[in-house]
Amino acid sequence: MSYKPMKITFHLDGTGLYYDPSEPIHLDALLAWGLAPFHCKGEPPGRDEEPFDIPLPLAKWHMNGTWGWKASALFPDGDTADALQFWRKKFRQSQIELTKGSPSLTNGVYREYNTPLPLLLCKSMIAFAVGDAGRVRHILKKHVRYLGKKRVYGKGAVISIDVETIEQDYSMEKDGVKMRWLPLADAPRLVRPRPPYWNNCGKVRCCEVEEKI
Repeated sequence: MSYKPMKITFHLDGTGLYYDPSEPIHLDALLAWGLAPFHCKGEPPGRDEEPFDIPLPLAKWHMNGTWGWKASALFPDGDTADALQFWRKKFRQSQIELTKGSPSLTNGVYREYNTPLPLLLCKSMIAFAVGDAGRVRHILKKHVRYLGKKRVYGKGAVISIDVETIEQDYSMEKDGVKMRWLPLADAPRLVRPRPPYWNNCGKVRCCEVEEKI
């Protein structure tokens, strides 16, 4: 199978994306999430249970006794701005007769909250990978409708996805910076080097995304 370098562009609707640069979205995680229903049956493993490595249409890297997929994190493309919205929930006094007992507004189902929601305003997010461009395009377009957290509130809506082959491999390094978490001795971050990143099994010391070489 012929794998080629590629650039993936996620065009957004402009309403804002909940994006944490310290916990960036990785492209291989999106692909694994889309394919998970076809490979994993039943309940997902716990954080301390060995997960199943879902086969992805990507090339692999091997470093320091471990391996991962040649897929970068996602990065904002073009001009960006920061915004702040608030995620609010108020108890409806007009419906108090439907409650039982004395409703608590500090916890439980009637809890009120006013949580700040930091948003990144950008027109698109980009990622790089090495793999089968046709299959990557198919998986992403079929399964990815939103990026980031707070998707239930319509944040991070994806309106289209472009996948194009390019000459250079930027899946791991580009312009002197790391493009994804990669094994590095004495690095500060302890993380699994491939999806699912939230799992504790196989964690190794990794560099930060955008860390200078």
